[in-house]
Amino acid sequence: MRFAALAVCSALVPTLAGCAGAPQTPVTSAPGGPAPAAAPLTSAPAAAPLTPAPAATPLTPAPSRGVAPPPAVSMQAPTGGDYKLAAKDQITITVHSQDDLTRTVRVSESGTITLPLLGELTVAGLTAAEVEEKITAGLKGGYLVNPRVTVTVAEYQGRQVSVMGAVQQPGSYALKTNGTTLLVALSEAKGVREGADRVAYVVRAHPRPGEPQPLTVDLDALLRAGDPRHNVVVEAGDSVYVPEANTYYVAGEVEKRGAYPLRRDTTVSKALTEAGGVTKRASTGEIKIIRTLPTGEKREIGGIDLQAVMAGDKSQDMPLMAQDVVVVPPSGAKVAAYGVLDFLKGLFSIGITP
Repeated sequence: MRFAALAVCSALVPTLAGCAGAPQTPVTSAPGGPAPAAAPLTSAPAAAPLTPAPAATPLTPAPSRGVAPPPAVSMQAPTGGDYKLAAKDQITITVHSQDDLTRTVRVSESGTITLPLLGELTVAGLTAAEVEEKITAGLKGGYLVNPRVTVTVAEYQGRQVSVMGAVQQPGSYALKTNGTTLLVALSEAKGVREGADRVAYVVRAHPRPGEPQPLTVDLDALLRAGDPRHNVVVEAGDSVYVPEANTYYVAGEVEKRGAYPLRRDTTVSKALTEAGGVTKRASTGEIKIIRTLPTGEKREIGGIDLQAVMAGDKSQDMPLMAQDVVVVPPSGAKVAAYGVLDFLKGLFSIGITP
């Protein structure tokens, strides 16, 4: 700061000196008259107003990796939120102060109920409030002066959705509202199992116009990210299917041979990591994949070098497909060397000097 101030002063000194040394023109008064008035100062022109910078273009967030776009369907229930009665539902009808008219009845297959005084009434497709109005209108005037009727749903049996596949409790579950969502249906089935795939399929009993069949829902986006766009509304007669996760296998010189669930981004390196890594006898430059083609034919993909994979060679760290078998063969030289070493260890362990 001190050097900067000195530099400024040095720059100003010659300028000030020049101003002091410049000849000053004396002001001459007119003879016998007052001195001429000083010329008025001219104000500097007003500074041009600053033009605001254009607003920055908002950044469009990149789509999250590994999350499928939401299904192109309406998220609204097909009708209002109140439950519509259907065949096999059981309802309780209470006519206040009229115990002989209060009862619990089940909706018949034809969608009707039978009541004293009123006979057979069609109730399928009506809400509980609409049934109340219908019974009240039937009783009023001819039988009761001012009937007060309450209708409640005792059992939801008429409108159900089937949840199958890799869920804790597969079965059919009642839809208690017209806005029952996929998340509620999966909750009724006690959630998905550990080995479930990350997608679910919704097969409509009555497909909506423009909807693909079946609907594919990304469970990662729904259950983990909580994206409500994937929480589709399920309807009466729909089937929800959660498949088992696709599987791949790791064999040979690895710590944990076996089957593992295939995820979208599973590669050779991730598969070997899942299997606990390779053993000390592994031939890390001769890893191969045995792939089953759609025709059932087996195809061998060899020449995979683990060192190149770990160095970031994407051409070596190839993605796996369902039913792939990753084979890590043993190295002949390593097997022989470690065989001798194990033999010597055995001799020393029992006290024999070779």
